[in-house]
Amino acid sequence: MKNSAVVDRRATLLDVVADYILRHGLAELSLRPLGTAIRTSPRMLLYFFGSKERLITEALLHIRKREQLDLRRALSRSRSATREQLVLRQWKSWSSPRREKYLKLFFEVYGLSLQNPDRYPWFLQGVVKDWLPLVERAFAVAVSAEHAQALATLGLATVRGLQLDLLATGERARTERAFQELIKLFSLAIRSWRNKQDAGANERKPSHTRDSKDAAKRVGADKTRPDA
Repeated sequence: MKNSAVVDRRATLLDVVADYILRHGLAELSLRPLGTAIRTSPRMLLYFFGSKERLITEALLHIRKREQLDLRRALSRSRSATREQLVLRQWKSWSSPRREKYLKLFFEVYGLSLQNPDRYPWFLQGVVKDWLPLVERAFAVAVSAEHAQALATLGLATVRGLQLDLLATGERARTERAFQELIKLFSLAIRSWRNKQDAGANERKPSHTRDSKDAAKRVGADKTRPDA
């Protein structure tokens, strides 16, 4: 029972620490103000997490899991939506004012990790690999796995670039229009891929099958002519 209570208390602390980091960032994070803000003590934080570095790492991973869970839920709730509606809806969520704190923290940790990879090694390892499969799901129903990965890579990189643009400029309408243009490009890419697949499948059919279909089309066209 005692172990269960400890686990529950640790999970609760991790959740509130994650919220605190989202509000205040990492630049000047100190255990004493953190403990005061969440109504505990530095001693208790060290008891549950071992060190400040471990606490920060677990809190950042916890925040990432939250964001990934939100994306999975969005994908599962959007089965009836068109692909364009789905990705636009997700962009609106990713770029909404309520996500601004997360985005600032995300790019803060990104920069810190690039400057010092040993500080948060898990971040650079997972910044693409942990997200790419989730984004691929939006494309996998329309194209091959290889093509879905390429489109997801482009989409993920573009979204992050537009989010950074939005944080720097605050120009929400302009960045959303840019994202809508990206959706159009994706639609064209998917249509082009499908056309190539259809053409390739047609080329692989026996010639007598293609000739029979062509003849049937010509007969059908003749029947519809006014002078037929």
